[in-house]
Amino acid sequence: MSTAGVNLALLAKVNHFLAAKGERQIKRCQPDSDRYEELGSLYLIEMASGEVLDHHVDIEAFAEKIGLA
Repeated sequence: MSTAGVNLALLAKVNHFLAAKGERQIKRCQPDSDRYEELGSLYLIEMASGEVLDHHVDIEAFAEKIGLA
């Protein structure tokens, strides 16, 4: 259910919720990426612009914040 400490089921649930609004999405950054230290394992982007809105996202806390956990 989890890869590199990420709850994939919860990530899918959160992204499904965010997709309904069509504005934001949480993306995964691979540990071997050059930007991993900057972004962390999860980061939030603005869909229209691709701008990174938040980095090092705690999926459990984010889900709770939007009312999914």
